[in-house]
Amino acid sequence: MYCNPDVCPYCQYIGEGDSWCDKTGEIVLSDWEPTDDFMGPGCPYVK
Repeated sequence: MYCNPDVCPYCQYIGEGDSWCDKTGEIVLSDWEPTDDFMGPGCPYVK
């Protein structure tokens, strides 16, 4: 699993290439590029 609205149930596409993580409460993708919070603290898929 990773920050992808098609794969991760917590990743929500919010428009214009941006996605929000329901679990961490952070923007994880901006213009389809990973942000500093991509799979960051609190992500249930980080090992």
